[in-house]
Amino acid sequence: MASDNITSMQEVATSTREVEAGLRRGYADMTALCRGNLGAAVASSQAAICGAQEITATLLAFLQSRAKDGLAAGQRLAACDSPEAAIEVQLEYAKAMLQAYTDEFDRLHALTGKILADVLVPVRSRAVLAPATRAAAGAAALAA
Repeated sequence: MASDNITSMQEVATSTREVEAGLRRGYADMTALCRGNLGAAVASSQAAICGAQEITATLLAFLQSRAKDGLAAGQRLAACDSPEAAIEVQLEYAKAMLQAYTDEFDRLHALTGKILADVLVPVRSRAVLAPATRAAAGAAALAA
């Protein structure tokens, strides 16, 4: 009767060791998951930084080419001897400028898509891993 409610010290010690082992396994699993998430975040950040550098280099090259084209158009405009010739030079420059900006925006669009894909690769690999890890942890908890 009263002795049914009494737990021996040996049972308490065994139970405590089991709980401690479970806590250690849980901590190790959490540490591994956090380490992997941190690694994915670092890889993603590095891809974003490289992408930003690539976009900056592309934009600087484009702006340099636009400046050179603008100077060349100014020289051609200065060499014009009639208003009709000046208007023709301005129209040619405007068409070339519009085409250059359109091409550059297409190039930047493609580059941005590539960079975003590179940035998301490490994160997606962790997102795919997370449900499998949760399922394994749930199965282990049910088994215990």
